[in-house]
Amino acid sequence: MEYTEISGTDIKVSRIGLGTQPIGYFDKDLGMQTIRKALDQGINLMDTAPVYGDGRSEEILGQAMKDYDRGEIIVSSKTGMEKVQGKGVRNTSPELMARTIEASLKRLGTDYIDIFHVHWPDMLQPAEETAGFLKGLKEEGKIRAIGLSNYSSEQMYEFCMHAEVNVCQPPYNVFERAVEVGVLPFCQKNDITLMAYRSLCQGLLTGKMNADADFKDHPVKSSDPKFQLPRYRQYLEAVSSIDALVREDHDRNVLDLAIQWILGHNNTVALWGGWKPEHMEPVNDVFGWKPDPETRDKVRDIVKKTIHNPVGPGFLEPPTR
Repeated sequence: MEYTEISGTDIKVSRIGLGTQPIGYFDKDLGMQTIRKALDQGINLMDTAPVYGDGRSEEILGQAMKDYDRGEIIVSSKTGMEKVQGKGVRNTSPELMARTIEASLKRLGTDYIDIFHVHWPDMLQPAEETAGFLKGLKEEGKIRAIGLSNYSSEQMYEFCMHAEVNVCQPPYNVFERAVEVGVLPFCQKNDITLMAYRSLCQGLLTGKMNADADFKDHPVKSSDPKFQLPRYRQYLEAVSSIDALVREDHDRNVLDLAIQWILGHNNTVALWGGWKPEHMEPVNDVFGWKPDPETRDKVRDIVKKTIHNPVGPGFLEPPTR
């Protein structure tokens, strides 16, 4: 495992973090085993949020953490979302954020959260007020670092005028590369750690999915256009071609390439989602190499030639209250 420090802090994190969103929707015991397996693999970063299974992900993580020294685990969670008629809605009002952090602390069984993100930018709330609230939490010792999830570079710039931002958490993977134009350069220029989610694109980039899979009951894939025909087959073809390329040129596989696509940049962390302990088995196999510029160009060419109607992660965006 490789480790890095979160910008502007003394928080040392594994460069691969466990994304616990799926744990909030599947078997509790398997989720507990997955967290323990991740820790055994050297992963000390656990990313969660109140909306993952309506708090269930945080509860399971909190229960698992009872068996460990709290200082050994870096907890990353979020605020700024509420459920309205069963749907997630952006809300970074101080009142809502005050309620959500107290609820998160209780579910997690801790008195502080290491990295606390605004889950989505709220266009109805002044950035100055949101930043001021998080600064206050940091001064109280309830959080150790401030993160912004799903923010554009322009939105981060405005937020940074009012508070120090330590982490940015955008969707980023081989198929969803919009951050390479704005967000990633902004983070590099301003010394902000980039913590990528959807690193494996909901499992597409593991190379283990097949054309006959049924996703109608999956909490995320069911609404992701990538997993709907005929587009799904195009993505599978791209995965197969990328896998063949990196096997021939580097004796690696598509999963290795997917994670190193992110870790090949300085000051980055990749979140690896999983809800079964076996999902964590390949974690340490991805280290020991980096894709060179020529390989990256070849991968981009494969994606461009194979996927005729690509889509980004826009389907994830929640409405404004």
